[in-house]
Amino acid sequence: MSYDLSNATPDRRRAIVAAALEAFSRFGYRRAAMADIAAAAGVSRPLLYTVFPNKAAVFRALTESLMADAIAAAEAAWAADAPKAEGLAAAILAKDLPIQRLLAATPHAAEILAEAETLADDVHRDVTARFLALVTARLGDATLARLVVNAADGLKHARLDEATYVADVTRLAALLAAT
Repeated sequence: MSYDLSNATPDRRRAIVAAALEAFSRFGYRRAAMADIAAAAGVSRPLLYTVFPNKAAVFRALTESLMADAIAAAEAAWAADAPKAEGLAAAILAKDLPIQRLLAATPHAAEILAEAETLADDVHRDVTARFLALVTARLGDATLARLVVNAADGLKHARLDEATYVADVTRLAALLAAT
């Protein structure tokens, strides 16, 4: 699903997407209204509707933005010459920890994740494929890379506190790098 957003300036679009993060975090997806997003962005509702046709489009744009930042951070975090364990842990944490922090800060995390699965599952699949390609390139083993990506995804969804999550990712990276 895509929308024609050519009428929006990049700065206005970014401001609205940032405001949407605030609104969805505060109210959850179902309770957040276009009026909440417009108010948080400091724009009128009619102007908001010229940029995004509906709440689902705003949510999708937010998901796309967060996922683009996540994969870019993972790619930047794992230098080609880094030791495997260090690079792998850095990439996983760079990709997933910021989003985990956002979800930990809202009581609406489960609802937001469910909506993301419904409205932007293809975005998540694309980021996962890019991450798999990165891990495969760095480890040189597609089967091991698939296991790493799946294990990292499992840790991400385990609802661990941040310190435990970071420690487990670090242990996972060390175990897999030793193979």
